[in-house]
Amino acid sequence: MQIQCPCCGEQFPVEAGFADADGKRLAALLAGIEPKLGRAVVGYLRLFSPAKRGLRMTRAIKLVEELLDLVNAGTVQKDARTNDTKPAPPRLWAAGIEQMVTGRDRLQLPLENHNYLRAVVWGIASDPVQAQAAAPVKPPRKASTPQQALQDAIGRIDADVRLGLINKEEGERRVAALRGNA
Repeated sequence: MQIQCPCCGEQFPVEAGFADADGKRLAALLAGIEPKLGRAVVGYLRLFSPAKRGLRMTRAIKLVEELLDLVNAGTVQKDARTNDTKPAPPRLWAAGIEQMVTGRDRLQLPLENHNYLRAVVWGIASDPVQAQAAAPVKPPRKASTPQQALQDAIGRIDADVRLGLINKEEGERRVAALRGNA
């Protein structure tokens, strides 16, 4: 399947984005993020991209891992040198990222770290009106029937095989185990 780059218009096979180990690792990281936050993270990574060249895959992986550590903590610190924290669920991080991406013309790019994002999320978490306005993240849809749940699980395994996250034999073993438990 060919897809078109939304930035330059070039067409390339979807598999090309996941051809190397770093591409697979980044895809796996992004796949594990709630969709709204994941879309925001992709836009956020553009804020780190040097003007004359693209963002290195290894740098993108490191940035996403660091960001996930911040999000998964469930809190935000305005400044890493203090212990003052506020609750910050993933929806606040998504709202903070969206604010930054929308106001990118006011930022000094490329960004070097997540400090500005932490300050933005801190501001949202500090303001009850903004915190309430940040749209809640929708939970993943539940399968309507056991058969649909099985098909969804098999689809995820097939995707893992195509992405090279697991080999074909492991995928077949997992599908067989699912069908044996169904």
